[in-house]
Amino acid sequence: MTDTTVSPSGRSTGVRTHAGDVPFSLPSIEEDDIEAVTATLRSRWLTTGGQSLEFERELADYLGVQHAVAVASCTHALEICLHYLGLPAGSRVGVPDWTFVSTALSAVHAGYQPVLIDIEEHTLNLSPVSLDAALDQGLDAVVGVHFGGSAVREDVHLLCADRAVPLVEDAAHALGASDGNGLVNGRRSVAACFSFYATKNLTSGEGGAITTENGDLADFARTFRLHGMSRDAWKRYLPGDGFLYDVNSAGIKANFPDILAALARSQLRRFSQLQARRRRLVGRYRHNLAQVRGISVVPPHADPGSADHLMVVLLPPGTSRPRVVAELHRAGISTSVHFQPLHLFRGMDKHFVLGPTGVGTADRLAQRALSLPLYPDLTDDQVDRVCDALALAVLRHAP
Repeated sequence: MTDTTVSPSGRSTGVRTHAGDVPFSLPSIEEDDIEAVTATLRSRWLTTGGQSLEFERELADYLGVQHAVAVASCTHALEICLHYLGLPAGSRVGVPDWTFVSTALSAVHAGYQPVLIDIEEHTLNLSPVSLDAALDQGLDAVVGVHFGGSAVREDVHLLCADRAVPLVEDAAHALGASDGNGLVNGRRSVAACFSFYATKNLTSGEGGAITTENGDLADFARTFRLHGMSRDAWKRYLPGDGFLYDVNSAGIKANFPDILAALARSQLRRFSQLQARRRRLVGRYRHNLAQVRGISVVPPHADPGSADHLMVVLLPPGTSRPRVVAELHRAGISTSVHFQPLHLFRGMDKHFVLGPTGVGTADRLAQRALSLPLYPDLTDDQVDRVCDALALAVLRHAP
C-alpha cells in the first residue's frame, strides 16, 4: 500500500512512500518550487544563464559576502578552491577523518595528499589539538568540515591563521550555520563551499557554491568551472556579442544549470521557514532522547548557531548498530550513518596519510554513530515514533 507524502503546509510533495514509513530524508518541495522549474523549462534556456546569475547574487546577499559562484557540487567547489591555491603536486592537505569521502577526494583530484586528522568526541568536528600537531608536522592547506551544521571551533581558524596556512571551509552541512563571528560564509577563510544535494537544507537536487571575499578566486572559479573558458554560453549567445572565447586554464566541467538554479532560488526564498522547522524538530528529538539511557546526542547540548542539518546520536558502547538499524527498519524507520571514517576505506589508503596524533577518537566512535530522520516535512508524531523505537532497540541490543 502506498500513500502520497503531504507537507506540514498541507501540500502534496508528490513523493510516494510506503504508508506509515518514516523515510530518512525527503526534500521539501512545494508548488512554488515546481512553478519556478516549470517557468525555466518554458523559457527554453536550461543551462547556466540568468537564473544561475540571480541565484549567485541572492546567495551572496543572504550570506553577506562579496562573491558567490554556483557550481555542480560541493565536491567541485572544494576542488576548484584547492586548484586556485596553486600548491605543488603532492602538497599535504589536512582533512578530518570524519567526513564524506568527497572532502578528501577533492584534494586528491587537485593533485594533493590528504592528511587525516582526528575529531572531537562531542561534536565530531575537527579536533584543534590534533590539527595543531598536524600543522607542527607540516600542512600546506586545511579543509575544515562543519559537521552536521555546527561550525568548527574558533581555534581551527586561529591555528591556520597563526601558521599562515590557507583554510577552505567544507560547509556542505552548514548553510545557515553561524559562529561567534556571524554566518558561515567564507569571509574568514579562502572560501566556504556549500552543497545543494537532495538531502541538504536547501536543495536543487544537485549543485553547490563557493562563497568568498576574494575576487580573484571568484573570477578563477567562474572560468575553471567551465573548462577554463573565458566566456560561457550565456555570454557567447547574446545578440551581437560574438562567439569566440579563450581557454585560460585546464578547467573542469562543473557549471550550475538554470533549471537547478530556479529550484534553488525558490528554496532560498523560504529558507528561514525551513530552518525554523528543523530547529523545532531537533528540540523535540533532544527532549525525547534525554529520557533514553545511554544515548548521546551530537552535540550534547543544543547549538544556537547550528544549521540543524543532521540528527546524530551515539549508541551506548558495545551496542550492535546493525541490530538497532535492522529493528528500526522493521518498524518502518530509515536511518543512515554520518560518517564511516575515511581511514576505514580500503581504496583510500594509497592516497592519504594519518596525522601525528592518529585517528583514535574517530576509530572508537566508528560503530556508534547513527543518523535519525530529519527534514522539514517530518511530523512531531513521527519524531516521537522514532525516539520510542530507538529506545526499545537500544534496550534490547545494548550490552
